[in-house]
Amino acid sequence: MRFEYVCRYCRQKIGAVEAPHWSLGDAMERLGLHHLEPEHQWDVIRPRDNQFEIQTVCDACEQAVAMHPELLLEGSIIQ
Repeated sequence: MRFEYVCRYCRQKIGAVEAPHWSLGDAMERLGLHHLEPEHQWDVIRPRDNQFEIQTVCDACEQAVAMHPELLLEGSIIQ
């Protein structure tokens, strides 16, 4: 199974974990996603054609929001 990390704002691919022998439960445990509240897990983890997309925030978007928090009010920080 493949787990791909993608920025929730700019959609940049951040990285991926290729683990064909992992189940979703294995991945949740090994990637630390089991620490999230169940309703938040499904906001962050999205099934996509034989893989899962894990939404996170890239460094550039994190810095942009830190410098200009009002960007979050826009709905998308990338204009």
